[in-house]
Amino acid sequence: MLLRPAPIIVVDNFVGARRTKKLLRYAIAQESSFTPAKVALSQPGIIDESRRVSKVNHDIAPILSLVEPTIRKAVGKAIRKLGLVNVDSYLLEPELTWCGNGAFFKMHADTLYRDRFTNQRVLTMVHYFHKEPKAFAGGHLRLYGLGSEADQCLSEIEPRQDRAVFFPAWYPHEVLPVRCNSQAFEDGRFAISCWVRKSAAMS
Repeated sequence: MLLRPAPIIVVDNFVGARRTKKLLRYAIAQESSFTPAKVALSQPGIIDESRRVSKVNHDIAPILSLVEPTIRKAVGKAIRKLGLVNVDSYLLEPELTWCGNGAFFKMHADTLYRDRFTNQRVLTMVHYFHKEPKAFAGGHLRLYGLGSEADQCLSEIEPRQDRAVFFPAWYPHEVLPVRCNSQAFEDGRFAISCWVRKSAAMS
């Protein structure tokens, strides 16, 4: 099988320092609203710490207006640049994620079994932010190619401040383990994970 490396778009200085600081302040203030992340295979999401350790917060509405115009503009460009078709109308599915010491997410794809029928995920965006100076190491995004030897064709993206990464949602990827000497919530790796779904009209 022909090996196809994952097409990736990396954008640094995505929303700017001022808005990045506001995102961080909001995320830290919402610590109690973060819950253990679930994984979804062929069943509803379950907590499985053998596959994923991190926390998520779906209550992003109060802060989404800060970044949504930038996300939508970048998504429009990414759809064209990555050659995605039939995505003239789409929905955004954002959430906040947090990774502390030992957090990881083993190899997976962001297309879910139920997406075959409605509102398919076609594009993944991850936007990283953290306190300065950076208090953790690791947590890189590793993307694999498609094919029988996909593990031989991979890319690793460092989670830098205000960096956004875009890639087609069906490409396998993982989050490598985070290392952090501090147990403080504010010292972890924060991100907005946002999936682009084709709207029902286009499914």
